Amino acid sequence: MVLVNHASWLQLLVAVNHSSLSKQGEYWKTSRRSLSSKLMKPNSVVEYLADVNAVTAEFIDRLRLLKAQRQDGASVGELTFEINKYTMEVVGRVLLNVRIGTLEQQVSPKIQEFIAAIARMFLTGHQLMAFARVHQLLRTRTWRDHVQAWDTIYSLSCELMDEQIERAFKRLQDNNVQEGEAHDVITYLASTGSLTKDEIVNNLTETFMGGVDTVANGVSFILYLLSQNHPAQTKLRNEVDTVLGTRSCTMDDLQALPYVKAVVKETMRLFPPIPINARVTQEDTVISNYHIPKDTILMLNNYTMSRDPRIFTDPDTFNPDRWLRDEVSTWHPFSAIPFGYGPRSCVGRRVAECIMHLATIQMVQNFILEKDPSYDITPLVRTQLTPGPQLPVLFLERR
Repeated sequence: MVLVNHASWLQLLVAVNHSSLSKQGEYWKTSRRSLSSKLMKPNSVVEYLADVNAVTAEFIDRLRLLKAQRQDGASVGELTFEINKYTMEVVGRVLLNVRIGTLEQQVSPKIQEFIAAIARMFLTGHQLMAFARVHQLLRTRTWRDHVQAWDTIYSLSCELMDEQIERAFKRLQDNNVQEGEAHDVITYLASTGSLTKDEIVNNLTETFMGGVDTVANGVSFILYLLSQNHPAQTKLRNEVDTVLGTRSCTMDDLQALPYVKAVVKETMRLFPPIPINARVTQEDTVISNYHIPKDTILMLNNYTMSRDPRIFTDPDTFNPDRWLRDEVSTWHPFSAIPFGYGPRSCVGRRVAECIMHLATIQMVQNFILEKDPSYDITPLVRTQLTPGPQLPVLFLERR
């Protein structure tokens, strides 16, 4: 095994993320360009911020309902599951322009099956990272479960999006879409003319899947870290109270909430959504005098890199203030890249960050977060880094 230093890993990331796309990647490149031009615009958040605020407020109401059913009046049963339902609802509203219904008191069996399929897909996907072709040839139980999970996911995704896509194409055909009009994502993708209906479903389904788990894990880790760090939580609450009081956050407000952003950044540094990433080199590359041949699979350990003591003081400590200091300007820009970098970085980054920012704001507007002392998280990787099946966070009402 060849071990390389931190600087070498940084060079490696630059080299791999700028490698040329293969011919097979041209379809991916076209799809990514269409999604990026909509989702990665600096002002794209404005178009869906009100919807995110509204769905988040509904989630806060649901938390109150659930904790009122508990004897202690502060805990929430199956909290990680409830957070996943929230992120599914809010990401679905932004990307698919639909309300799925996961925050209803009685969730339909079909939606419950959809949620379970997502969890099963990520779990089996992680198990298939090694020897996937062998699993496929032998049709192992893991392979069959993975395929079945994707069948369930795509089936309901099509059902959710079909009507929206048909409406979008009809509006375009009837010239009922005004130039300069703020379009939902589906209408925008249909208007580009670069993707078919099936391709829109495929691309939005995959983006939706990645967004649901990324945001759910991010929100979970934010709540967990704040519940253990009362000084940080107090500073966060004071900033939110000063800028917003009890009202909803606007785009202009986000620019005046640096500590909110620092909390999210610090959480993503400690618990990056994808702890270990992989890339395949498209050409021969030399890094620190090591020759890396074309078609080499490279594993990039984001989790270790973002906790490097040579970069971050007390790297295992949750300290949002580190993002507000001058030292930030001295860090290598690849020291912590939770959403990746380059052409294959997370296309839903702005959506994910917006949801985490607004969820963090509304949480401290409504609750004081406490760590349940009776148990702790048991982090596990199922493609993405998750806090495990249980989240020891208590929600105390603000007085």
